[in-house]
Amino acid sequence: MIVIEPLRNMPRIKDLVVDMSEFFDKWKKAGNTFVGTATRHDPPAAVSPTSKKRKMADAAIECINCGVCYASCDVVSWDKEYLGPAALNRAWTLFNDERHADPKDVLKKATSGSSCNSCHTQGNCMTHCPVSLSPTGSIAGLKKNALLQFLKGGD
Repeated sequence: MIVIEPLRNMPRIKDLVVDMSEFFDKWKKAGNTFVGTATRHDPPAAVSPTSKKRKMADAAIECINCGVCYASCDVVSWDKEYLGPAALNRAWTLFNDERHADPKDVLKKATSGSSCNSCHTQGNCMTHCPVSLSPTGSIAGLKKNALLQFLKGGD
């Protein structure tokens, strides 16, 4: 049996159509806008595709913002302030992008309030992701780096 229904955790507008405003608002709240360090007059940044950070970003960068991970996340249904897997997955890609101007700010936003520390690591997001990403892995990476920064005496 196949069940077709609107995405969970989002207000239904009509039939199968949902309002994704909250999803994208949380995406922005996580600090997920790329801010480069170069101007248009600078040469393109040379980013090695084999660098560790580039590989970590590449593993999460193909998110299509469909909201399926957000809809499948139990934490989103329990905690309306939780940023959600897609927003935190995007934060992970920016944190690992060496061209991004302020990765520490991304980490701060991704770990404050109802953020990555609220994740229960149940893995529904990666089970249902249509492009086989692992937001759970991205969230674990954010948690690990926040802890390392704390232990080093960072903000």
